[in-house]
Amino acid sequence: MICIGTWAIHFLIVVNHFPYLYYSDSWTYYRSGRQLLIDPNRVYEEKNEFWLLNTYLPFFLMLWAISLSLLPYSISYFIWYSLNYIFAVLFVLEFNKILKLLGVKEKIHRFLFLMVISNGFLIYFQFLTNQSKFLAGTILLFILRREIQYKKEEKEKDIKYKFITYFLFGLIVSMIPYFIFLLLIFIFHDITLGELLKKENLETYGLVAIILLAQNFLFFIYPELIFDYYKVFRFFQWVQLNSVCYYLIFIDEIFIIPRLAKYLVNLILMIFMYEIIGFLIITKKLKIHEKFSYFAIAFIFLNHLAYKTIIILLPLTVLFFIPFFYQDIIGRDFIKKNKYVLIGLISILGIYLTFDTRIELLNPNYPNLFGGGIGYLIFTVLLGICLLKLHFDKDYYIVETKS
Repeated sequence: MICIGTWAIHFLIVVNHFPYLYYSDSWTYYRSGRQLLIDPNRVYEEKNEFWLLNTYLPFFLMLWAISLSLLPYSISYFIWYSLNYIFAVLFVLEFNKILKLLGVKEKIHRFLFLMVISNGFLIYFQFLTNQSKFLAGTILLFILRREIQYKKEEKEKDIKYKFITYFLFGLIVSMIPYFIFLLLIFIFHDITLGELLKKENLETYGLVAIILLAQNFLFFIYPELIFDYYKVFRFFQWVQLNSVCYYLIFIDEIFIIPRLAKYLVNLILMIFMYEIIGFLIITKKLKIHEKFSYFAIAFIFLNHLAYKTIIILLPLTVLFFIPFFYQDIIGRDFIKKNKYVLIGLISILGIYLTFDTRIELLNPNYPNLFGGGIGYLIFTVLLGICLLKLHFDKDYYIVETKS
């Protein structure tokens, strides 16, 4: 909480000297919410000044329209900023609860994990842009924590549990549409192929469909929104296929990579990513938090858009290390036994700390640590090596950990 608060206060000091930083993502939410009240048909229109920024589904914008968009922007900004801080704290607290449920017993060990996800430019950037990622991340971790808890306590999931869970998932999807893949992974996590058409499962599918459709009912009242939103979706598909992943920015800046090469490589990576997602939906060999971890890892390494939600994806990646974490030893043996876990955590912390030079014009008053793009490349490659090492040797590491 102290770390999060420090970054939040630091930006408040900065924004007083650079007032133009007020007009960030919250300005998009605010104006889109007002547009929804004035003329909903123009929310996703290409002529709209926020067309390329507005990837949010109507439900999230409607929540703004009936609340913060009704206030003067200066008041709305600081209310949302305060909420953002609260969501950030809750995000860390929920992650701590998940660590406890997954068997990380000692406070010092949980502190190690929590410090990694509570510091650096990625945290600062959320306050700089006043985004909704902490809200989405908190809800996602809350859903994940409850699912782990219910499994551990062998509780039965009643209709109330399902409604709350899928309603909240709908809110997440309205903020981050491609997290619908996580929703699919979650829905089919416990459903085998032979149980797909069971009455209970059909009721679940129906409940999810009703919730998503009800949340975004404006698509039915104003059908033009569907076609306008599709244009936004199509644009970001084009961006995915013609851009490089965040950790390759440094290489892209040095070498002139032909557009066709980018397109073909990204197409292959995207197909591979969808295959991984399909596997995660189908397989029953992994626990739900493991599936979420693999989803996050796949997105980080294979998709350009991952950087937009990396503040959520990296903590999910951290969960991957827990089964390999030796807790009952100290001193040099602790470092020796946990070397790949520790290097992986240091790599993630490095990504958190690295300054994104692409936003240098915003003058965010953050030191250029690790050379920007080259830092992303080094730390992401290092993270990938650790993940691969642990994954391919997991039988040895997990068995030895349990012994």
